[in-house]
Amino acid sequence: MTIHVDIPTLKQPEQYRRLARQAIRNAEQAPTAYFRLGFLSLASGWRALAEQAEKKFWEATHEQVHWDDPAPERRAS
Repeated sequence: MTIHVDIPTLKQPEQYRRLARQAIRNAEQAPTAYFRLGFLSLASGWRALAEQAEKKFWEATHEQVHWDDPAPERRAS
């Protein structure tokens, strides 16, 4: 049996990490410490979002499955 699952949420963490990398590049070229700190703060936020998205995805896909509990439509009333 083959099960196909389309999971667009897997793209989000990589997008957040890409934005974090861009913010770090911007920080490296920032003209003042004020802007450098601002870009580094953005990078930290994007990275935290990526980690949170990955954690939520992992939790959703690795929930405990109770194989001994029949599906609701198969339970005897």
